[in-house]
Amino acid sequence: MSFAFTPEEQSRVEVAAFLGIHLDPISYVDLSTIIVLGTMYFFEFIALCYQLRNRDYLPLRVKNVPVMCSLYVGGVSWLLGDIFTGGLVHLGQSPVLRNCKFTVIWLRVCIGAYYVTSIFALRCYSLYYVFCKGKAFKGRILLLSLGVTGLSIVAFGVISMLLPARMTVEYEEILDMCNFNHTYVLCVLVVIWTIWAYTAVMSWKMRKIPFCFNERVEIFATFGILLIVSLLNSMCLLVISIYPASLGWRTALVYTNHVGASIGYWVVMWEPTYACMFHRDEYFQYWINILKEDQMEREYEYSSNLNTDTTLNLIEYPDIPYKAHSTHGSTLGSTAISDIYTTDHGN
Repeated sequence: MSFAFTPEEQSRVEVAAFLGIHLDPISYVDLSTIIVLGTMYFFEFIALCYQLRNRDYLPLRVKNVPVMCSLYVGGVSWLLGDIFTGGLVHLGQSPVLRNCKFTVIWLRVCIGAYYVTSIFALRCYSLYYVFCKGKAFKGRILLLSLGVTGLSIVAFGVISMLLPARMTVEYEEILDMCNFNHTYVLCVLVVIWTIWAYTAVMSWKMRKIPFCFNERVEIFATFGILLIVSLLNSMCLLVISIYPASLGWRTALVYTNHVGASIGYWVVMWEPTYACMFHRDEYFQYWINILKEDQMEREYEYSSNLNTDTTLNLIEYPDIPYKAHSTHGSTLGSTAISDIYTTDHGN
């Protein structure tokens, strides 16, 4: 798979120009995009392995590490779909890559964009379920939510595969790229925008809810990321004529999709992962204190024999200060939150 400007690539550019299409050749810029995003996902894989190994650490466990793991798999599938169908590589030399229905419908749409955005929306709903309904998001409701999400994705993919290629996507040999059916693109974007609208509704319902940790940041990050991703995908697929032909647009889209997904992932997982690595016990103690202060032990599946009248020692580090704070103005048992104290590291 060459990224150099070969005679074959020059011929492809000239044929496109003859058809009235400005085609930027596949180049080392595309290769650098693949390397950068591949490296990003590689380091996230290492972090994911660490999270799975420490999934019993309660601040991590409540983030539902297995679901976040599936989010990572969806992100990788989406990246492969963007690379194979977004004009970053040549398709003609591989029968698998020429099968645009597979790479677009399954890699890019269903397992990729559809699933990733659905998991973000599901995460938003789980926060609504915990903080608005006051129930733990586990058991039957978790399985039902995942089941409905999975079945809808599989149904969409199967129906798309049964449709003729001319109604979905087909390989264009002259330009060596996938050619999207306009109506099918509209259907996919309607699904993505519907997921964003659902996230917007959930975010609005939770606008006045006091949270325990950084859940409000998660909500606004999810809302903003899905909005930006949906807008840019809509622009590239509906407004820009054959966006994979443009180096600038195809690069901007793939970076937006996957940097956005990565930010969304780390907004959820950063704090407990970092704390588990460097301040495991101190952060856990801080975490328990906040739960007790806000009386959210049941929702976060934490039970302890600690005396609620006992003051917890919270340790403050210069890089991550675990300071006691109150989102409700409540107290920890009969001990006012102002009585909780911090000590210097090493004392």
